[in-house]
Amino acid sequence: MSNIIIHHRSKHHAQNSGYGQLADYLEGEKLPYLTSKFPYRIAKAMANLVSNEYGNYDTMSVIKDYELCKRILKNNEKGIVHYLNGERDIRYGIKLNKIYNNYKFIATFHKPPEILQKTFNPKIFKKLDGAIAVGENQVDFLKNWLNTENVVYIPHGIDTDFFVPNLAIKESKTILFVGQHMRDFDTFNFVIPKLVNLVPDLKVNVVLRKDFTNKIQYNPCITVYSGIDDLQLRTLYQKSTLLFLPLLNSTACNSILEAMACGLPIVTTDVGGNRVYVRKSFGVLAQNKDNDLLIEETINIIKNNSVSELMSQNARLSSLDYDWKLIANKVHSFYK
Repeated sequence: MSNIIIHHRSKHHAQNSGYGQLADYLEGEKLPYLTSKFPYRIAKAMANLVSNEYGNYDTMSVIKDYELCKRILKNNEKGIVHYLNGERDIRYGIKLNKIYNNYKFIATFHKPPEILQKTFNPKIFKKLDGAIAVGENQVDFLKNWLNTENVVYIPHGIDTDFFVPNLAIKESKTILFVGQHMRDFDTFNFVIPKLVNLVPDLKVNVVLRKDFTNKIQYNPCITVYSGIDDLQLRTLYQKSTLLFLPLLNSTACNSILEAMACGLPIVTTDVGGNRVYVRKSFGVLAQNKDNDLLIEETINIIKNNSVSELMSQNARLSSLDYDWKLIANKVHSFYK
């Protein structure tokens, strides 16, 4: 069986972060679009003619499609084509395959049902033979949206060899906030000043893209980091007392998994797929806009060392269930 893995790396993801990591653990060929000889200018012109109604489709998507079509025309073997980011790149290869019928096409979807429903026309996605959901909140929606029962929940993974605890550099009274996608900045900006008044010498580290830094209201306790490398990001996790991450919605959250692997207690919002990933043994799930609970539980973790240490141990142990090697085994089972 010949498997083709079509991957994508978001610019704001660290090298050791993101679902694209899964490609390194799957059996099959990573589509070599970065070394393609297809002319970039032509690809760019073609991409400008294509609507994004059926999913994001840019210059690199054209090149991926070209490389994929070459393989469909060349290979007589049966196999799987797996789009690691189903919200993008799916277009002409899947149409060509309906003629040759030598591959089964599947995709992993990352966006919540509400966004998929609002943003994309499902017509092209209905040509898929199956789908993987990274959040349990996606499964029933995808079955209906794609008109198939071949939908399975397989969680997002994490590099548990890279993201590890380091107790030697851990600090007390240090909160970490990471990312910008579907983050609840209003809640963050409301809660942090309250915490500063209640916890002397509180430090708050924020990691996000530079174009989102204006979302953070100034406070002398806050330090904002943008454009940092993997080692700097990991150090910030390792130094922190907890991850404070109010969210508007979610399926699977990179930052939560990275924090878990580094042994951080998690304080977040009970939305989307969070309930499956964040367990009571190491996390707090607050109802949307329950700021009092967010404040109360954050202070409890900061001030109670025994609680914090136990939650940290449980977080690390729980993260091992999401090691990429285990996730890849589950994906291979779905292929079969």
